[in-house]
Amino acid sequence: MRKFKYLNKVLDTSRTIICGIVNVTPDSFSDGGKWYSFQNAVNRGVQLVEEGAGMLDIGGESTRPGSSPVSWQEELDRISPVIKELKKRVDVPISIDTWKSQVAKGAIEAGADIINDITGLRGDLNMAEVVAETKAGLILMNNPVTYRPDHPSSIIFPVFGEAKMNEEELGRYQGKTIEEQMMQFFYDSIEIAKKAGIEKEHIMLDPGIGFGLTRKENLQLLNRMDLLHKDDYTAFVGVSRKRFINNLLDEAGYDMEGEESKTHVLKDEGSAALTVLAASQGIEVLRVHNVRASKPAQIVADAVRLAELDTGGDLSAYQVVNFKNHYKK
Repeated sequence: MRKFKYLNKVLDTSRTIICGIVNVTPDSFSDGGKWYSFQNAVNRGVQLVEEGAGMLDIGGESTRPGSSPVSWQEELDRISPVIKELKKRVDVPISIDTWKSQVAKGAIEAGADIINDITGLRGDLNMAEVVAETKAGLILMNNPVTYRPDHPSSIIFPVFGEAKMNEEELGRYQGKTIEEQMMQFFYDSIEIAKKAGIEKEHIMLDPGIGFGLTRKENLQLLNRMDLLHKDDYTAFVGVSRKRFINNLLDEAGYDMEGEESKTHVLKDEGSAALTVLAASQGIEVLRVHNVRASKPAQIVADAVRLAELDTGGDLSAYQVVNFKNHYKK
């Protein structure tokens, strides 16, 4: 079992962990505005834990295509009181979805445990130092937007701070498959982390599904989630309600332009299928919007993957049916 450390604690990864999303933003792609208040965000976090989340990921700035950046102070002001209150009410690690070092530092002071950096330590050159000094956990996300800035799937995303590569750096990604590019990005980001003094056991790797990728590339990376464990790092995957799920279901004939509540059900069912796929491959953490929809899928997938650990209990809870009488004409 791989070990992931955050602060002075160790994450229990004996089973796949469902990480619930709390977007304290007015404009996130799936549920922007729904939890955009202190009390709503806190209540949502508590609800997700009650439904089975073993971790929470809180965000104060939307990074969806077309979103507008906010100042680090505004972002911190959104999430800091939510973190403080949730630390009083739930006993699960809290990660903060930010690429800004000032937000990361303030969030950790408020009680956050893990920094989820979608730029792989490239958006803010001070981020690595903050993580190293605080001993927080770190999630490094593969971000194709930074190494394919002119790609049609990248230009719709905002620029993430200083996350720009020079010609020499960009050259390392030329002529490689998307899987090879992802691993190159991880190697580069891990090198930044190592130089800052961040230990391997404090790092998770995220393939960055949905960020500057085509539908095919999303599917290709999901088909090679084993690469995340190649160098024995812990894995963190977020696929919940991604646009390619919507696209796949739409092409299959489902009405994905109808009532939001109905389309979310379809997206969550598609997301649950990916939960099964990821859990069956031993992915340690899955980031989802709907914990209630993904938790049963994770439990069953983990049970199959870890079948040798099952105690072999009988099925006495089933009612015995007298089929002879049941079908008597």
